[in-house]
Amino acid sequence: MIQDDLHCKRTLPFSREELLDRINAQPYGGQDGIRMIFLPPRLTERNVDEFSYIYRQIQDTSYEVAVIVEQDQFDSHRKLPVLPGNTVKTEYGILRMEERLRDDFCDEEDDFFIRDKTDFSHLGFFDHVSLLQLVQKDIAVLGLQMLEESPPLVQELTFVLKEILPFKNALAIFCCELPGRYQEMFQNLQHVIRENNDTRLLNLIYSGESQIKGAGIFLAGLRTARDREREIRFFREQATNPEQNLLAAQAGFPDR
Repeated sequence: MIQDDLHCKRTLPFSREELLDRINAQPYGGQDGIRMIFLPPRLTERNVDEFSYIYRQIQDTSYEVAVIVEQDQFDSHRKLPVLPGNTVKTEYGILRMEERLRDDFCDEEDDFFIRDKTDFSHLGFFDHVSLLQLVQKDIAVLGLQMLEESPPLVQELTFVLKEILPFKNALAIFCCELPGRYQEMFQNLQHVIRENNDTRLLNLIYSGESQIKGAGIFLAGLRTARDREREIRFFREQATNPEQNLLAAQAGFPDR
């Protein structure tokens, strides 16, 4: 039986007013057609600037649904769980879970399945739902996790996103991060992305050389963006300390 309501009692490290002030203080970059964003799963004092900037970029666009994709770990023979529930409740209120889209995912391939009732408070899903509540007036959400980032699962996730999302006014949120101490690797990634060097990209991702947390999710986001003819723009080109995340980005239409 699907749980009626998901509720996370964990609070964010900033008040609603503080976050709104930070978001509204950020400049709008002017990129239209944003359908994907890339951020860490959890909002912290260390990464609040990138969260504020990226969420500012989608503040003036209305979406019907947001799909939040992140890593998780538990034993299951199927590897792409989807969160249950009719609604999700955070400290900022209640949002509707997108049940029809959840059914579409779970009907599509065998690896997708609806999770059983359990404690989900460790997931970044609730952080992103809270941010969406600040910048979107009416949006439904869906939480999707990857338990394993093997090539077949990344391919399966990418295929379903490319098949389903074009028919929805949807935003996809890919939770991944790369610490600033891997600046040289970030530059290599940017180069292979610009050059469409898929062989080198796949080698970086699946060998573990990329050092990305959520590398398979990042790759699925790249492939989805390319299929939708979106251009990825990173929040920062260079980290000022070794713990800063380098992968914060949005994907929208390229400049014409």
